[in-house]
Amino acid sequence: MANLHRHLVALAAACVVAGGTALMAQRPAPADVPAADTARGLALMESNSCFDCHRIRDRGSRLGPNLSDIGGRRTPDRLRQALVAPDEEVTPENRFVRLVTAQGATVTGRLLNQDAFSVQVITPSEELKTYMRSALREFAIVDKGLMPSVEGKLTEQQIADMVAYLSSLKAG
Repeated sequence: MANLHRHLVALAAACVVAGGTALMAQRPAPADVPAADTARGLALMESNSCFDCHRIRDRGSRLGPNLSDIGGRRTPDRLRQALVAPDEEVTPENRFVRLVTAQGATVTGRLLNQDAFSVQVITPSEELKTYMRSALREFAIVDKGLMPSVEGKLTEQQIADMVAYLSSLKAG
């Protein structure tokens, strides 16, 4: 019985190794992966209006997340995922809200703070606004982030270039 058990364990191990080899064969070889370029990545950030929402050091808007040290906080895989499917991971501090005032004005902005009496947001024009809850008809956290996906808009090479640029952004 012990002999049978050893053979089954050995067979299972061989299957795992063989399966892993098959999976590895499906991955693109390093030569197939485009060489990324940080300068092209920065140019793409500029040409795709990323600075309209994001800030890097002293450049850009304060509306969206500050990316000045994003390369030290996220892996290249997570950066790519954030570009391709930005709604999959929106951190609480980057949530947007939609407010409707008693007068019917609709305001969308990034939620900065809230308490039992008021809500503070930063608007797309970077204005800091405070609204009294008693003067609001509606208050809702937006389910999706406001960042558009680059999937289908940029090539794999361009995405790799943007990831290379973002990966290069470290604290200091």
